[in-house]
Amino acid sequence: MSLDVDGTHVTLCRDSARPSVRLQRRYPAPVAAVWRCLVEPDQVNAWWTPMTVELVPEPGAEMTFTWPGGDTEPGQVLAVDPPHLFVYTWGPDTLRWDLSAAGGETDLTLLTTVADPGHIAYSAAGWHAGLDLLGDHLAGRPVVPAGPEPAPAALVQRYRRLLDGEQG
Repeated sequence: MSLDVDGTHVTLCRDSARPSVRLQRRYPAPVAAVWRCLVEPDQVNAWWTPMTVELVPEPGAEMTFTWPGGDTEPGQVLAVDPPHLFVYTWGPDTLRWDLSAAGGETDLTLLTTVADPGHIAYSAAGWHAGLDLLGDHLAGRPVVPAGPEPAPAALVQRYRRLLDGEQG
C-alpha cells in the first residue's frame, strides 16, 4: 500500500512479521548537507526535537536517545556508508536512512521497522513530523515542534485511519 501524505510518499511494508513504513521525501539541499543532519550530533539535535541523541556514526557504536525528563532508550549503529546509508536500532525498532542525489537536491528514504504492529501509525506520524522539522532545519527556518510529543495527535489519527485498515 502506497500513498502521499502532505508531500511525503508513504509505503506500508508487510514483508516480514515486523511491519515497516517507508517514508520518502525530496529536500532542496545537497546530499552532504542532509547526511550531516543524520550523523553529526549537533546537527541531529538541532532538528530532532523534543529528544536528544548521542551517537558516533560507526558500526557497532552505542546510541542513546534521551526524552524530555531524562528517560533514555538504547540504540546501536548497524551500518554506515557515507554519505548514503545509515542504519541503527532504537530500542526494538530498526531505522534505515538512504540518501541519493537528485540534481542539486536529495531524495531521502527512511524505512522504519517496528517491533509492535500497533505502533505503526504512531511511528509513521512521528517520523513524518520529524521529516518536516528536518526540512525546516535544512532551509534555515526555526525548528518548532507541533507539540510536546514527537507525533502530533492529529497526525497519528490521520495515519491510523490510512494505515490500520491496510495491515489486516
